[in-house]
Amino acid sequence: MKPLLVHTRRFPPRGYSAITLFPFVFHNGDALTARALRHETVHLYQQLCLLVVPFYVLYLLFWLVGLLRYRNHDRAYRNIPFERSAYRLEGRSDLRWRTMAFDWLRCLWR
Repeated sequence: MKPLLVHTRRFPPRGYSAITLFPFVFHNGDALTARALRHETVHLYQQLCLLVVPFYVLYLLFWLVGLLRYRNHDRAYRNIPFERSAYRLEGRSDLRWRTMAFDWLRCLWR
């Protein structure tokens, strides 16, 4: 499955180049790099594997727990297991859908 790319001027928020809202990847740059596109594709498969809505519920919960723990938005964001997995996998070009969908489980306790 490939994401549907949508170029916008005001979304995602400042500081982010792209955001995945199943099945779309919204980006505000001229073009996404291959690495950024792989990162967002990992999120697409994570969302698909969790049937979309539970992904967003878990994402928010992980972020809130991180915010309470670290008292820093960026650190909370970077420690969400979904993000840790996507950053870990974005440099690989040999990804399979199972790896993209379930790798975040490996990042829960690290």
